[in-house]
Amino acid sequence: MATTQLRPLALGEILDASFALLRRHAGVFFGIAIVCQGLPTALSLFVQLGGGPQQHFGLYVLSQVLTFVGYLLVTGASIRVVSQAYLGHEPTMGDALDFALSKMGRSFSAGFASGILIGLACLLIVIPGIIVACGLAVAVQAAVLEPLPGGTDGVGRSWKLTSGFKWKAFGLYFVVFVLFGLFLLGFGVIAGVAAAILPPLMVPALIGLGLISLFLYPFISCVFTLFYYDLRVRKEAFDLELLSQHLGVAAARA
Repeated sequence: MATTQLRPLALGEILDASFALLRRHAGVFFGIAIVCQGLPTALSLFVQLGGGPQQHFGLYVLSQVLTFVGYLLVTGASIRVVSQAYLGHEPTMGDALDFALSKMGRSFSAGFASGILIGLACLLIVIPGIIVACGLAVAVQAAVLEPLPGGTDGVGRSWKLTSGFKWKAFGLYFVVFVLFGLFLLGFGVIAGVAAAILPPLMVPALIGLGLISLFLYPFISCVFTLFYYDLRVRKEAFDLELLSQHLGVAAARA
């Protein structure tokens, strides 16, 4: 990563830095995504090609569960990659996955608790659900990186950190999903047209769409990891020394 210090970042800077990280460490991120999301993506494609969830309900449910677990692993691994880059180290896939697995319990409890709270808020009306989602945007990051008593404590920690910055969290969610939604929609339209002209292209088109979508997971994780650091820098004067203490890794010498 180009920066040598943690500093407050505007919304656009967070997105730019996330793209830069994804480009610079594309091999590491894609490897992480393949390992963590390859199986659920393959199951999802099989269900789509085999008649949909109605025909393969069990596999569909399994793919959704594995997607959630895989996303938590991608998030944990991406946190490690981003943090290592900030500390001046060259991230590796093996180290990132080891870190993610070691923090899986905390990631799962924070992610599951956040999902339940967001779901309950959405049952009321949509707006409370959005507010809760924005407030819990960095729950997993807090649970993984901070010495909290337990993973679920990341929920309260995230709500406290995002106080006054929920609109920024909403902006990040909006830009990320609109950007990738438009990209996937465009690719899907092109693939659909190609398949309509030549039906045998449908299968490779869906596979290509699935492979491209794998980059969505590490990108989202990068965005909200940088947002987490942004919040801590703004509110708590967080610096590289504290980051290295959280990770147990010394910053690389210049």
